[in-house]
Amino acid sequence: MFTVKPLETPLAKAVEAPMHGSTVELHLNDGSYLPTGEKPRKPTHCVLTPKFVTQAERIHHLTVYEDDVWILSFPKCGTTWTQEMVWLISHDLDYRTASEVNLLDRSVFLEFSAFVLNYPGDTIEQVEKATRPRHIQCHLPIALLPKQIWTVRPKLIYCARNPKDASVSFFHHYRHLHGYRGPMPDFLDALLTDQVLFGPQIPHTLDYWNVRREMNILFLHFEEMKTNMGDVLRRVCRYFGKTYSDQQLATLENHLSFDVMKNNKSANNSCVLELVESLSGKKVENFQFMRKGKIGSHTEELSEEYIKRFEEYITKHLEGSDFRFK
Repeated sequence: MFTVKPLETPLAKAVEAPMHGSTVELHLNDGSYLPTGEKPRKPTHCVLTPKFVTQAERIHHLTVYEDDVWILSFPKCGTTWTQEMVWLISHDLDYRTASEVNLLDRSVFLEFSAFVLNYPGDTIEQVEKATRPRHIQCHLPIALLPKQIWTVRPKLIYCARNPKDASVSFFHHYRHLHGYRGPMPDFLDALLTDQVLFGPQIPHTLDYWNVRREMNILFLHFEEMKTNMGDVLRRVCRYFGKTYSDQQLATLENHLSFDVMKNNKSANNSCVLELVESLSGKKVENFQFMRKGKIGSHTEELSEEYIKRFEEYITKHLEGSDFRFK
């Protein structure tokens, strides 16, 4: 079903992290069941871990329901933000439950236990046993999603983000949560050569973009959520057939503002920091899961050389596509 290629280059070894260990490329052997989309595309492979390989078929054969809601993204592209927004809109703005039940339990990270070493649980089983309608968060590309998704056709929401900003955010995530201790240039070089966990980002996004109309995927951009959240909220409401007053949407927009979200313990993934600390036995210092939430923050940390390399990388991957990052 899958072909596994160990990543054994010096750079891949340099960016290994204690949370997940060594990495592999995972390739789907037969994608004939996948939607064709607007243009024929070979679905991208994904950088994952040997532990994930042991769980890949479980995910492939996962039962999917029509009332499922899937939040899909590459890491650090507005996933948590999208999860909270989508859950509240589809649950009639139930702020009480949202404050009492942690987002990780309301919107389960499907493959979390499949790549984190020594994870104390089974998030795939958690999804299987979740009360319907299930909300499921996932960073996997289309080739590694459950096969039934393409015939059952649940709700699918994808959030994209400019790779330059996402790369800086992912570096800090890797350092503070995954335990990576190497220099930033090694991490960036690994991203630019598709050797970092869940990569490559741009083909990941393009695969979803290509099938968005066929599969009725609601396609969002991190940058639109920052600059025009009101419009994004109305799009999500239409997708779920929900109608709320202007005042209700204004209240929701405030709830979803970065300053409110980063201090919301039920939705800011602070429990992930606690889990990482318990697994590693080390305190996570000077880090919040929701770190800056800014557009263009890469200019504060990337050199002109790396900005140019990322722009060339983006241009190369987007050649022949009508998709553009914001």
